[in-house]
Amino acid sequence: MATVGGGLAHADPNQDPPPTLIALGATVKAASAEGSRDIPLDAFFSDYYETVLKPDEIITSVFVPKLAANSGGAYLKFLPRTADDYATVSAAAVLTMDKTKKNIVDARIALGSVGTTPIRATAAEALLRGQPVKAEAFAEAGEKAKEAVDPVSDFRGSASYKKEMVGVFVRRALEKALANIRQQAKATAAKPTKKAAKKPIKKGKKR
Repeated sequence: MATVGGGLAHADPNQDPPPTLIALGATVKAASAEGSRDIPLDAFFSDYYETVLKPDEIITSVFVPKLAANSGGAYLKFLPRTADDYATVSAAAVLTMDKTKKNIVDARIALGSVGTTPIRATAAEALLRGQPVKAEAFAEAGEKAKEAVDPVSDFRGSASYKKEMVGVFVRRALEKALANIRQQAKATAAKPTKKAAKKPIKKGKKR
């Protein structure tokens, strides 16, 4: 049975965990006899099945930070065959909204199966920051994400098809992340508030 750290060190660009963990801002701790260091996961993968790990280093832990307030995420993938198959395209997105839930404070987008490594779509993220929530913004981010990928043709789909699907799945992942934020807000609002306990009234002594 594989471990999360072992899977990351394997550096298969088609696996599910890397895009999700990159979007969540995860880091890995690499250790050797000389000491240890923390590596942001979006800087961990260097090439096809290759990482920045040194020959004497191993992954000892994976750290995923707590999501900021008013945040939500989603991971989607297109499966051409069965649920345990590699994805043709996968997309992970994390959105952070302001208190009004109407404007985007931050966004992280990561992609799998569309390059020699998992890819963080930083230019697409930049398009969203500071923008009001609207369908057009998510579609524009999806189109921008297509510029970051370099897929290859295989039996799961042609390179051109995969690139087009990137735009679709980034948009859908962003929409799902937003829906999750709104669902969390509704669930929080629906929770009954605890009533403050009434203080007992002290009766004065009869004279």
